[in-house]
Order: sequence, then structure tokens, then C-alpha cells
Amino acid sequence: MGQLLEELKRRNVFRVGVTYVVVAWLVIQVIETVSEPLGLPDWTEAFFIVLMLAGLPVILLFSWAFELTPEGLKKTEDVDTDESVTDVTGKKLNYTIIVVLAMALGYFLWERQGLVEQAGTAMPEQTAEVTETSAEASIAVLPFVNMSNDPDQEYFSDGISEELLNLLAKIPDLRVPARTSSFQFKGQNLDIGEVAQQLNVKHVLEGSVRKADVRVRVTAQLIEADTGYHLWSDTYDRELDDIFAIQDEISAAIVAALSDTLGLQVDAAPPVKAAASSEAYNLFLLAQHQVQKRTKIDLESAILNYEGALDLDPNYAPAHAGIGLAWYLLTASDATYGTLTLQESLAKAMPHIEKALRLDGELPEALGVMGLVLDTRERYEEAVPYFEKALALNPSLTDIRNWYSQALSALGRSEEALQQMERAYEADPLSLLTLNNYTNELLLRSRFDTAGPVLDRLSQLDPARGASFKGWMFITQGRAAEGVEQALRGVEFDGASLRLRSQAAWSLWNLGHRDAGVSIWPFPDNLYDLVSFGTDFEYILELAQEKFNENPGEPGALEDLAWAHWDVGNEEEGARLATQYLDTLGETRRPIDGMNMLFVLEARQRGDEETMLARLGPVEARFDQALESGIDFFWIHVMKAIVVDIRGDRALALEHLEKATTRSIMPVERLTYTYEVMGWDEDPAFAPVRERHREYMTSERARLLAMACGPDGFEAWQPSAAECGTGATSNQGIVN
Repeated sequence: MGQLLEELKRRNVFRVGVTYVVVAWLVIQVIETVSEPLGLPDWTEAFFIVLMLAGLPVILLFSWAFELTPEGLKKTEDVDTDESVTDVTGKKLNYTIIVVLAMALGYFLWERQGLVEQAGTAMPEQTAEVTETSAEASIAVLPFVNMSNDPDQEYFSDGISEELLNLLAKIPDLRVPARTSSFQFKGQNLDIGEVAQQLNVKHVLEGSVRKADVRVRVTAQLIEADTGYHLWSDTYDRELDDIFAIQDEISAAIVAALSDTLGLQVDAAPPVKAAASSEAYNLFLLAQHQVQKRTKIDLESAILNYEGALDLDPNYAPAHAGIGLAWYLLTASDATYGTLTLQESLAKAMPHIEKALRLDGELPEALGVMGLVLDTRERYEEAVPYFEKALALNPSLTDIRNWYSQALSALGRSEEALQQMERAYEADPLSLLTLNNYTNELLLRSRFDTAGPVLDRLSQLDPARGASFKGWMFITQGRAAEGVEQALRGVEFDGASLRLRSQAAWSLWNLGHRDAGVSIWPFPDNLYDLVSFGTDFEYILELAQEKFNENPGEPGALEDLAWAHWDVGNEEEGARLATQYLDTLGETRRPIDGMNMLFVLEARQRGDEETMLARLGPVEARFDQALESGIDFFWIHVMKAIVVDIRGDRALALEHLEKATTRSIMPVERLTYTYEVMGWDEDPAFAPVRERHREYMTSERARLLAMACGPDGFEAWQPSAAECGTGATSNQGIVN
């Protein structure tokens, strides 16, 4: 045996074996690294491992049987021992082993530090301030790259990323930016440090997903943004049915890594909510992907896929919550995306939402959607606990935080509503919904300096919506023509947007270009919402009745009908409907709702001061609270002017009326009607305000017409040659 070992050493068999093993390991590592970027088949790595293993005995036998000599390769038995150069060959093999080991060490350090050069086009600069609170215990989950051969499988990789994000977001003391912000970086090869800076996080999770038939490979790596160090990375090759276990393992590994680094006190990562089968989960992820697109056709497709998932797993709560939201979003309004009445959409949505909560009362998405439905039905007090519980379970769900803010505002808690939007913006600075609603809150308060950077970011991400908000800002700054111009430019950017078309139409109509407003109004079966600010009260009542007949279960339709009856002089019917409407509201909202003003005016006409003041007090308190929180919207000033005038303070009423008329495009005839109701037309002190408003509206209407008739014009509104020649406005079909 001793002689055999000596002969093996002399023939360099051991050295050849070591060299072969080290080189083989290095080759396999390189193949593992490049297989995904090159789109190599899933079996590539396994093939090379088998090949290398099979080659080891061959190379060992070869080194035993042959010797490399100065004359070339010869059989060992043909080389005289005295002429053998195996010692020289052995030294060369030693050098080779050292070099290969150095290369392997270099590769290991390169992979460890993540020194991969990345470049690309940057996202819009973050010009607004973002707080650094809790930046240490923070992680952004970037959309995992779809490495499948089929690009249509992208929804699957997106879904896995979102599920991981939601799992991590449930961990106390760990801040996780919301999906919409993280997914803004999709498809961009940006430096990790830059991404982390824009999202204000210290760690980034990225990875890839390759799905082929019943197999799936998920690769994930956790990176420390400041240094580029890989705190953890792993690859999971499993059957597709194991996808839930993979997600659990990844989240558990991340929790362990961050616990070691940051000292997070977490017993375990929350488990994923598994569907009954991979096929059901696949359909669920596809539906989730479609809902995010927020278009009518995608929502309808999402519903079909949710239904497919529920056919396979009738008790999968996330799918019930998802389909409930999809049905709600198909409601016809300027805040949703479909053509259904609220009654029709809720008839479809509510059974699923209720079942989701029966199956899992701790599912944040189901809680949030239930809150949204209650909020839409103006049951704000009931909605708030659902929102609060959902956000306690998953603070990163900023859509729900947006809805929560709206409910707080409806309850007169304006300051809290703004605070929630500030938190939403901090967590989700690239979300269109958050940017939209945060901009709205800032413009309501005329905080133009703060709103500017936020609006710039919104404009970069969505030029159409940005133009629409710029239009509103210009209007509140006393630049009505420029404001309506921007609203029309928004329609040019995105003519399919119902919201943008309705906002542009409303602005045109109120400025006095009535036919133009009607022509681009996207809801021809519901003209009430367009013309309700006019004074053709008989026509408005007719439209309000039609709206109510179409949506008898919608509180807003009942509210509109009550005011329409009051305005035509049907005071008894108006009061009856107003009482019916107020009875639908909760105890907090009921006394502060604007509908109480109908009873204030009715009591004032009767000379019933006690009833008038009893109704007026809570409503006035709500107006005061809004003003104290910085709300500077024209309508709050109109209502405050009416309230203080009723209390006898005409000077303060005049002050608020001045603010209202310089921050809006209130139709002249509507202001005239308000003057008549309040008796201001008999007070000379109020005359200059009305005259200045009339002159302003006439001037801005003419300026806008000149823009429309000019060389740049508008796609959505093209006045006739006669209108452009005379400067007149067409009001045919609409009576003031």
C-alpha cells in the first residue's frame, strides 16, 4: 500500500485531482452566476455538475496512465524513471492550484460585496423632504426579475415580490415602503444605493423568479445599501406547489439577517396565506397584477381570474378580498373605473368581502376594502375601525391609509387626515394615489410651496394628472384661464381617463363654456354632477331624480335630490328627504354634515332661532375646525360666510366671501342666487365683490376662448369659427 501511495504522489495524481476539483467548483460558480442573465435553461447548472463529477475519475486515470514530457504526452510505462520530469510537473501543478485558489477567493469576495456595476436612467429626483425616522430598520422589496422564457409570466414574479413585501411589512419596527413606490424601479438597472436613497431605506431585497412547467426557481439576496454587502442570499429550486414554503423561508431568512444586524426583536416571520393549489395561486397573482392597472378591461379580466382561483379554492380569503375590490372599482364615478351603479357594484362585491372576513378576520386587505365600501356609503364611523385595524396589521398598505385619510376628513378630523397623508407620502413617495391625494390635501390648504415639489414628482410620473392638478392650483391662485387650459392639456395626455375628462368638463362648464363642457363630459347618463352648480333648478331637479332612480341605495344621490327639491321651492319634500339622508349617517357625522344647512335655512325663514342655532352649532364647529387646520378651499369660505352672516357678523361674512370668489370659478349666476337667498344683494358693501367676480369671470372666459382659437388650441375642445370670430360662448341646450 505504501508503494502505491508513493507512486500516486510521483505521478501527481493527487495534485491533478485537487486542481480538477478547484477548477470544477469555480466553473460551476461562474455558470450559476451567468445562467439567469444569459437565459440558459434551468438544467444547465445540474448538467455541468454531473459532467464535472463524471470527469473526475477519468482525469485521475489519465494522470496515472500518462505523463507530460518535454517531447509531449507519453504513457507512463514508456518513460524511464531516470528521465521522468514529474517533479517539475508537480511544481507547475502546485503553482496552478495556488492561482486557481486565488481566483476562487477573488470570486467569493466579489460575490460577497456585490461589486456589480449598475447603470441606467434615474427616477425623478426626490425634491420633497422625506424623514429619516426608522431608516435603520427598513427594507425595500424591489420587483423580482422575471427570468422565465415567457414574458407573460411577469405577473408571477411581481406577485411573489408583493407577497414577500406584505409579509415583511407585518413585522413590528420594520419599515417597508409600499408596493407602488418599490415597483416604480421595475425594469431599471439602477444602483442599489440610489434606489435606497429615494425610498429612504437601509436595506434592499432583490431577486429573480424562473417558472417552467411545474418547477420554479427563486433567487433572493438581501443587500446593505450603504456598503453593497450581501447580508444574505439563497436560491430555491422547488416544485411549484412549494412556492408558499419558499416565501416563508425567504422571509424567515431576512428576519434572521436583520435581527442579527439591527437587533430586531422578532420571534418569527409571519407565515404566507397559502392557496389550496399552485394553479389557484397562479390565477390569484394574475388577477392581482391586473387590478393594479386600474382600467375597466383589466378589472373585468381580473374578476374572471379571481373566479377561476375561487373555483379551485372556494375558501381562499385573499381572492375573495381581491374580487370584492375589483367589483367596487367598476363603479361609475370620477374616482373609480367602470360603468356600474354603486348598488350594482356592491351587490357583487359585498358577498365576497364579507366571506373574506369570515374566513380571516385578520386579513388587512379585506378589512381595508370593507372600510372603503362603508366610507363610500358615508358610514364613516364604521369605516374608521376597519382602516385602523388593517393598518395596524400591515402599515405599508398605503392605499388603505389614503382611504383612512378621506374618512377622517369626512368626520371633521382634517388635521389628522393631513397627518395620515404625510405618513402615506413618507412610506410611498412614488405612489400615484398617494401623490394625488397628498397634493390634494396641500392645495386645499393653499400650501403651494410644499405642494410644488410633490406636484413636480406627480407630473413626472403621470403628466396627465399633474396637468390637472396644476390647473386646480392656477384656479385657486386667480388664474382661471390657465387653470382650465391645464385641465384640457391633461385630457390630451390621457383622453381615456374619466376623472380627467370630468374635471376638465366641470371647469369649462363653470367658467361659462357650457356646450364645450357637456361635449367632453364622460357620463352622458348623469349630467347632474356637471350642471348642479347652475341655477336652472327645474332641470337640475329632473336630473337629480334620474340619478336617484338609477342609484336609490346611494346616499349621495338622496342628498342631491333633497337639495334639488329645496331649490325649486319644494321645501317640505326637501326636508323629508334630508331627514331620510341624515338618518343613514353615523352619530358623529350626522350633526356636522352639510345637509343640516337646509334645516338652518328653513328655520331661519320661519324665524325659529332656537332650532336654527341648534342645527348651526355643530356644522359651524366643523367649518372652524377645517379652517384652523389650514383648509382654504373656496366652498369652506362660502359656507363660513353664510354661517357668520346668520349670526349677524356681516363684516366677517364679506371677508370670507372675498376669499371664496378669488379662489374659484363659481358661476356668476350661482353667486347671484346666493346673494338673493342671504339678502346680500340689498347691502351696498357686498356689491363690489360680486362685480369684481363678474369682471374676472368674463375676462378669464375670453382668455380661454382665445387660447382655444389660437395656433396651439385644444384637442378636446375646438370652438367653431363663429365663436372664435365673435368671442361669444355657446350655451345652447343649457339654461342658466
